[in-house]
Amino acid sequence: MNITLRHPDLFKKVVAFSGRYDLTQPMGWFRDLFDGYYDDLVYFHTPCHYIPLTTDPHLLEKLRRLEIIFAVGEEDAFANNNRHLSHLLRLKEISHNLHIWAGEAHKPRYWRRMVVQYV
Repeated sequence: MNITLRHPDLFKKVVAFSGRYDLTQPMGWFRDLFDGYYDDLVYFHTPCHYIPLTTDPHLLEKLRRLEIIFAVGEEDAFANNNRHLSHLLRLKEISHNLHIWAGEAHKPRYWRRMVVQYV
C-alpha cells in the first residue's frame, strides 16, 4: 500500500490484506516498531502520516485513478488502523473499498480467500 500511495503513476491497483499503515503506534500485541524514533524516512513511509498533508493536485489526481482495496478482519489488531486510513483517503476524495471480514482474518487461510475475491 505504501509503495502504491507514494508512486501511484507506477500502479493501477493495490489490494492490501490485514495491513498496518502506521508502524509508530502499538496495535494490539504489536509494538511501535521504531521505539519512539521519528524522522522524515518514517514520515514518508507512514501513509497515516503523509496522506493528510498531501496537497499536490497532480499527485491527488493520480491517487484518485487507482483501484484501492483493503481487506481486514473486524477483530484484527490492525482493523482500526485500516478504518483510519480509509477515513483519511475519503477526506482526500480518493476512492477505495474497505472490506471488513468477520473474526480475526489476519491469517493465511483468510488471505487465500481474499486473493480469489479481490485480485
